Amino acid sequence: MPFLVILKRFEVWLLLLLVAGLIAFALQTPAEVLPAPVNPDSLNAPAKGTSTASPVQGETSPPVEPLPSLAIREVRVSPSSGGYIVETLLAGRAPGEKDLPLDESTVRASTTDGVPVRLFFEPFRERQVLLASAESTASLRWWLPASGPSALWIEIDNVRLQAKLP
Repeated sequence: MPFLVILKRFEVWLLLLLVAGLIAFALQTPAEVLPAPVNPDSLNAPAKGTSTASPVQGETSPPVEPLPSLAIREVRVSPSSGGYIVETLLAGRAPGEKDLPLDESTVRASTTDGVPVRLFFEPFRERQVLLASAESTASLRWWLPASGPSALWIEIDNVRLQAKLP
């Protein structure tokens, strides 16, 4: 068995230990990080050091508006041949109970003049998805001609957002 002579080398044992460690690390399931449960009563409780007095008669407290489920976090514009590539970074949750894949069937965009804008075609890029269960981010790219508008209107599942271009 002349091939077993390779097991006498220190480097081979070190490599085998390294591979075994990497396999063990890859097979571990990461613990999902979930936000701590929020007690609904604590949302209405005043913070420490604030007054609990009710408003004076005749005064009304301002209505609490719900937070939008989706927002544009960042807009980047890069020059391209004959136009611009506009990258919009969306942050939030999918407006519904299911994850929302962001493709041409679920996302529409138009300029301020109402001209439709198509997504920038990238053949090897992963499909972007907004999660319904947690906050997520997604990046969408659009192509605009050189004489482009100053803003884009992006509509995702009946949520309309304005992306102001720099």
